[in-house]
Amino acid sequence: MFTKENLIRVRDLNQNPIREEKPILLYWMSMARRLVWNHSLDYAIHLSKKYKKELLVYEPVKMNYPWSSPRLHKFILEGMATNVNEAKRLGLIYRAFVETSDNPIEDVFGKVCSEAALIVTDDYPAYIVPELLEQISKKIKCKFLAVDSNSIVPLALYGEFASAARILRPRVHRLFPEAWKFRSARKPDKPFREKGDSWLEKNPNSPLQKIVWFDGNADRIPEICKKCNFVFPNILPASGKIGGREEGLVLLGKFLKHGLSGYAELKNRPKPPAESHSSSLSPYLHFGHLSQEEVVSAALDWNLEEPWTPGIIVPENKNRKEGYFHPDPNVNSFLDELVTWRDVGFLMFWKEPSFRKDLSILPEWIRKNLDFHKQDVRPYLYTKERLENSKTHDVIWNAAQKELVLSGSMQNYLRMLWGKKIIEWTPDYRTAFEILEDFNNKYAYDGRDPNSYNGILWCFGLFDRPWFPERNVFGNIRTMSSDSTKKKFKLQSYLDYVRDLE
Repeated sequence: MFTKENLIRVRDLNQNPIREEKPILLYWMSMARRLVWNHSLDYAIHLSKKYKKELLVYEPVKMNYPWSSPRLHKFILEGMATNVNEAKRLGLIYRAFVETSDNPIEDVFGKVCSEAALIVTDDYPAYIVPELLEQISKKIKCKFLAVDSNSIVPLALYGEFASAARILRPRVHRLFPEAWKFRSARKPDKPFREKGDSWLEKNPNSPLQKIVWFDGNADRIPEICKKCNFVFPNILPASGKIGGREEGLVLLGKFLKHGLSGYAELKNRPKPPAESHSSSLSPYLHFGHLSQEEVVSAALDWNLEEPWTPGIIVPENKNRKEGYFHPDPNVNSFLDELVTWRDVGFLMFWKEPSFRKDLSILPEWIRKNLDFHKQDVRPYLYTKERLENSKTHDVIWNAAQKELVLSGSMQNYLRMLWGKKIIEWTPDYRTAFEILEDFNNKYAYDGRDPNSYNGILWCFGLFDRPWFPERNVFGNIRTMSSDSTKKKFKLQSYLDYVRDLE
């Protein structure tokens, strides 16, 4: 149930009136691609009942979005297939539209909007979403509302941009207990519905009836992808990677059973996925198949006899990295990553809407540092093509790049080393950023996300402190080396795993 405390999540994008004469309330699902644990859906249902309008959940996907590929598209469509079946179980009117070369998306949104009294959509501060919402808000004739379902703490409550996790952490600890009370619904309420057939069923001549919808048949996804004009048609789905809520819940269960124990100590060790303590949930969070709130809830309940409540919080550990949320250090470590660090990235995009494609977000000390060292001699220089094809002198870096290209994922610690080395091996910082952004967004299932930009910008010193002494190319920015990584970790099982991917 959506409560008044969550109105802070809602933005009115155009101040237009509600079209009372129109029959439906439209929820345009774009980033929170799930039918549970979803503030956008909760609010749409609330308004459906308030205005007595039947709710239509509309989930579309274009075929040529930036960095589109068979890899990303299959993952999205598997989530849509799950939603088709989930909507039937929940009694929701849901329609999925998948653009193909013979089923273009032009005019589909217009047809859907033509019947809407009011439109609710997902608010998301990154990728193409902010610009898209601004453009559409000027064209839509009815009221257009965007709802933040990104985090357990509404982004609007956080205040100003936080330049480090240590700065955001006190805000998280202060706001979390109250936000916990107003989490999104594990199971949505029933929206308003006229007796008998739905409005769509009663109106066979509606423009919506002429649209060719996706029927949710997952077996057809390879065939559908063959009919799509992708930006990167040769980036194929990674073996074993399945999108959708059902698979996300399976991985969450495995993590709670096998990965969370020992997470604090072992999370950074490069291991094959089967041996890793990583949750592997970031793609499902990025595409909205899972909610941050439900993963947080599951982690907080871990190893407790009764469900977690804010009474378990240890006030003496407020503002500290460890010991605040839970008696187990592994849960605290995981939540610091999932809530504090993740929300640092979301807040950055939320508060700095001008940031999109460059290093202008970096603080003055870093920009001065980079300017001072821009002429430093690079120990190695590689073209983008050689980097993309893992053709460097560095065995560990090559393995990390191969893992990204072949599996769509990269081990977390090596992702930091990977980024630092691209900065060191390219002619200038702007080129390094553009290559990092492109590789990450093109190959990674969890790319195009504030959290992955977190990682890229951390490599340039954002969210970090100055380090001494100054080093070549980096100056006072933290460096990482493959030699120290070899000394720190046993890497053979990881290297064998990557070799077997080829």
